[in-house]
Amino acid sequence: SPRVDSASVGRSARGKRLNKRLTREELEELTEKTKFGVKEVRALYSRFRRLAPHGTLNREQFRNTMGVLGLTDNTFLPDRMFKVFDADGDDALNFEEFATSLAVMIRGSEDEKLRLSFDMTAGKRGAKGISNEDFHSLIDA
Repeated sequence: SPRVDSASVGRSARGKRLNKRLTREELEELTEKTKFGVKEVRALYSRFRRLAPHGTLNREQFRNTMGVLGLTDNTFLPDRMFKVFDADGDDALNFEEFATSLAVMIRGSEDEKLRLSFDMTAGKRGAKGISNEDFHSLIDA
């Protein structure tokens, strides 16, 4: 199947708001990438549309969604999660970045989860080490 541009997943032709539903191609690609079932991807997409009707979450919006998880007092973890989830580094999370990162947290192998956790602590994808300061910030979070 043809490759779907991750920045345009779910976008209308006008690009203003997310479409109500993903296309069949988008749904197939996301179920393959995330290991989520079709119903799970659709439900996650529906929830993302409510959080980000224009297609992306900025850092502040993402931080606010973390309040549900009790992560509002200390911004270290939500900020690091955002930074690592934002695969293209554009300071905005699109649906594909959001879904694929959550998929690692939920359905990833132990190695994938460890890598993601390490990257979040270090504050970047593919990190080689963690600073003493970051380690202490994690302990305090």
